[in-house]
Amino acid sequence: MKFLFVIGLILFLGSLALIFANYEEVNVERNGKVVRMKIEKLPKSCIGARVRYFVTYSYEGEFYDKATRGDFCEKHHVGELMDMKFLEGSKTILRPGESAMMNLVSFAGLGLFGLAVSISQWRKMRSFK
Repeated sequence: MKFLFVIGLILFLGSLALIFANYEEVNVERNGKVVRMKIEKLPKSCIGARVRYFVTYSYEGEFYDKATRGDFCEKHHVGELMDMKFLEGSKTILRPGESAMMNLVSFAGLGLFGLAVSISQWRKMRSFK
């Protein structure tokens, strides 16, 4: 029972950490503007689901890295201008259709599940005393 109680607490606290870590993406999604960024550096191939490849974009002399997967590298080329969502003062960029809200919802669900497990185990531990 104590094991499940601790696991529930870890899930809850871990989800809080993930929510705070993704706050910057939500801020860019809500307050950012769509700008044209130039692709500066592109991996030779982006194929593979497990490996994260990074594309380097530039905008007004600043460089931004964005993870990508799939056939992105085959469809685009260095020097191409792409629409990206950008917020002044942030190093995070998003694609215009990309949403950070699904991450927050899933992290909140994970946290609530962990909290429910911990509460149920805590009640069981108290009832055995």
